[in-house]
Amino acid sequence: MRDRGISSPGTKAWIAGILALGGAAALIWGLHSHDPAWQPAVVARTLGTVVLVIALLMTANYLYAWSLIVRMRRGEDVISRWTVKPDSFAKFRDIERARKTRRNNWRVPGKDRPEGLEVIFTRQSVLVGDTWFRLAAKGTTRFANARIENDAVPSIEFAMRLTIAGAGSLHQTARYKGHLRVPIADGAAVEAARVVEYFRALV
Repeated sequence: MRDRGISSPGTKAWIAGILALGGAAALIWGLHSHDPAWQPAVVARTLGTVVLVIALLMTANYLYAWSLIVRMRRGEDVISRWTVKPDSFAKFRDIERARKTRRNNWRVPGKDRPEGLEVIFTRQSVLVGDTWFRLAAKGTTRFANARIENDAVPSIEFAMRLTIAGAGSLHQTARYKGHLRVPIADGAAVEAARVVEYFRALV
């Protein structure tokens, strides 16, 4: 299991919002049934409540990520940003596809990007194209290290850690390791080194 980040949060917020409306409709229908004990009404109330709560939480999460992305693109709290040229992105994509180990948490898009790939770092996150990743030194999703990966197209590599604690009677804790690699644009070596230095200081 890997943290895949959040991509296209605006679209996903709309979808989650529609699910919330469906859950609310089922809940209302179940509450207004002529016979509260009628089995379909009970099921509608139960499922409607579950869907409504989960969908509302998902909607709030996606809207929060979307608001952060909007602020990042405006330049708020940004510590560095660059745009990877289309040909460099294509090379990076090929390198990532050829990897057999240490696969990238970021699902590198298969299509070419004629406009290039924008990368924006803030003090606690990174936006790679349309995908947002939280970068924190503590918490359920965190990074343990940051370094420069010197390939044909160099990248910043974060050693990611995901911890999932068991609920209820399950007291086991699962820990997953992964890697997040973000390509560095031509001429952005100094900026990338500063980004690595900043995040290393947080660990």
